[in-house]
Amino acid sequence: TCGQTDNADRQTAADDKQLNVTAASIIMTTMYAARMAKPELQRCAGALATQLTRWTEQEDQRLHRMMSYLHTRLDDVLVGFIADPPDLLRIALFADADFAGDKRDFKSTSGVFMALVGPQSFFPLGWGSRKQTCASHSSVEAEIVAADEALRLEGIPALDVWGKILGRIPKVTLYEDNQATARIIQTGKYYPKLRHVQRLHGVNISWLHDLFRKGLYDIHDTHTKCQAGDIFTKHFTSVLGWQHAMKLIGVLCDDKLAKSLRAHVIHPTVQPLHADRASACLLYTSPSPRD
Repeated sequence: TCGQTDNADRQTAADDKQLNVTAASIIMTTMYAARMAKPELQRCAGALATQLTRWTEQEDQRLHRMMSYLHTRLDDVLVGFIADPPDLLRIALFADADFAGDKRDFKSTSGVFMALVGPQSFFPLGWGSRKQTCASHSSVEAEIVAADEALRLEGIPALDVWGKILGRIPKVTLYEDNQATARIIQTGKYYPKLRHVQRLHGVNISWLHDLFRKGLYDIHDTHTKCQAGDIFTKHFTSVLGWQHAMKLIGVLCDDKLAKSLRAHVIHPTVQPLHADRASACLLYTSPSPRD
């Protein structure tokens, strides 16, 4: 164990706020891996990091399960491929949020995934899972906060970099699976039942609507099953659902592909993957709006 406390002593440990050094070392190492090549671990590692000063036996079990999962997924690879000219590439930004997912303070979690996409291209650029600082009364409010974080922290800053790389300012498309949230962002108005949103999240709505009106980004309605940010906001109970969510962010489990990539990286003289093999492994379908 990582020096856990009993649940009865949890309040005392919380008051003392003593950092669990052993757990912190494990989690920080895992967070580096999650940030670089294992995006599906971002939410799990982040949630455990918030409990480092309130560590209990339950956190020990969660940490053990996360490390066991990581040990069994050594053949996973994060893939990206570009097969289009620069003028056809654009930035796809996925923003999602759960509703009161943290049962301790009933705050939501924002999930962000950004990729460079085109008709024959998909290249992950960044992702994140962040606990929101304010509690929301509905999923619409949580989605507004998530959209604001996605554009402010990921989408807009990426324009400067990719504007120089591509020689033009790329188009940014925000994919949103909540139609009410998309409508509020597009119009800047809200339903009478959500009139309290103006006071709680008025700055976020005004900023999002202003950038949308200026044409800095487009917003598309996408199906929940095509929402790549979903994996950063909640846990999954279905194996098929988890595997589908991993494919949306470009994480594939392919033993032969993993061995070929490792051989190519460790021994540069090895011939690269055959084009047909790479195309079959890197097949990706961009999410499309609802009919």
